[in-house]
Amino acid sequence: MNNSLKKGGKWILIGWALLELIFNFETGDLWAAQTDRIKRDLSQKEKELEKIKKEIYQKKVREKEIRRKESSVLKQLHQVTVELQQKERELKKAKTKANETKKKLEQTRNKIFMLNQEIDQTRGKFISRLNALYKMERIPSKVFLLPSDSYSGLLKIDKYLRVIIEFDAQLINTYRYQVVLKSRYQEELNRAKLQWDRMITEGEKKKQEIEKIRTRKQSLLKSIQNQKLVSQRAIGEMEERAKELQTLIGKLEKEKKFLAYGKARQGSLKGRLVPPVQGEVISLFKERGQNGIEIRAPMGAEIRAVLSGRVLYADWFKGFGNVVILDHGDHIFTVYAYCSQLLKKVGDIVSQREPIARVGSESSSKEPALYFEIRFRGKPQDPAEWFSGLRK
Repeated sequence: MNNSLKKGGKWILIGWALLELIFNFETGDLWAAQTDRIKRDLSQKEKELEKIKKEIYQKKVREKEIRRKESSVLKQLHQVTVELQQKERELKKAKTKANETKKKLEQTRNKIFMLNQEIDQTRGKFISRLNALYKMERIPSKVFLLPSDSYSGLLKIDKYLRVIIEFDAQLINTYRYQVVLKSRYQEELNRAKLQWDRMITEGEKKKQEIEKIRTRKQSLLKSIQNQKLVSQRAIGEMEERAKELQTLIGKLEKEKKFLAYGKARQGSLKGRLVPPVQGEVISLFKERGQNGIEIRAPMGAEIRAVLSGRVLYADWFKGFGNVVILDHGDHIFTVYAYCSQLLKKVGDIVSQREPIARVGSESSSKEPALYFEIRFRGKPQDPAEWFSGLRK
């Protein structure tokens, strides 16, 4: 192994010594306590998630009921709008009829006006005749009789008197007819005016009633839509909370799985693990004094965790470049060096076969490769005993 690697080996041994001091101090008790804590947290969070899911279900049922009410109000509002449009058309027709009635009113008024003039004329003639008759009563009848000295003359006088009487009777009848006709026109005028007023009043009243109903329905619809919006926001917030809880539960499940590996014995894992990267072994365990192996692989290839665990170290380390150290429990640790890129940070929980870094090289003059170590209770192990399918 070159001087750089030897020097780097000293640094990493110092690091492992410090890690051993930390993890060997009542490791078993700490592990058990952590397991119990994670189980309690997991149980609590699962209960919280179940409660939230139940609340979300109830909220969605409530939202569905609100949507049903909204749909019902929308239908009613549409019906009210249709009815209002119908009433507006009826009101328009009523106004047209009212205008016709108004024209008839004007015509009737004109007839009454003309009739009043005729009545005034008839009344004037009638008054003239009364004056004439009054004067005739003051003239002796012999004035009409004496000039006629023959029977034919008397007949003429009789004929004239009859014409005058008939004219007076016709004048009286005409006056009476005109008065009756005026009364009939006035009654027609009053009926038409009442009908016109009633049509306009009823139409406007119905329109106002429908407008009130539409305003009330619109207010109800707005209230329901506000309820729906509030419900949707609440559901969104609860779903986001459920999502966060689900993520936390997933993380706790990973930690639980990671701790489960801590219960496995060293012997049960040997020969059953999959290498962290596919490639050829270019230096073996203890070859040139190193505590791990080097595996040639393409630059940038994914490096995967050989077991579930927690990231203890993820940073640059002198002599090894970028390094990731995983704690798998039961005092089992793995080291991944020469990385070109780190995909995890300290404290992250990773699953078995999850990508944690990418292949790089020891230096610019070296070919791309992964340096890998596995340690049990602080002592380096031969990876060949833990993996199947490694080839030199």
